[in-house]
Amino acid sequence: MRTLFFVFTLAIAALTACNHDSNTLDGNSTLDDATILGIDYRRCASPYCGGWFIEIGGDTLRFLEVPAQTDIDLYGNAIFPISVKVRWHQYENEWSDIEGLIYLEEAWMQ
Repeated sequence: MRTLFFVFTLAIAALTACNHDSNTLDGNSTLDDATILGIDYRRCASPYCGGWFIEIGGDTLRFLEVPAQTDIDLYGNAIFPISVKVRWHQYENEWSDIEGLIYLEEAWMQ
């Protein structure tokens, strides 16, 4: 009986230790190293224009909103590029079809 209890407890611990959160394209929920490259000055009638360019893992992507959890002032006199650590994910709505558009959850200066 003790062996069965031990195996059950071990299985529960192993299952709860797995992180299935998919904040990034590779399923990594940690903060990724990134560089905010600058402002996207494009203007159009669509809400998909504008924002900031960011490089993550060699890919140049774009985000539209400054994350709520940040210590970076992108509206002030920011001097680009800015090295940051970010938690991000792709959109899961109608914006998911826009290539290179991501949502930043967190961004912190390095």
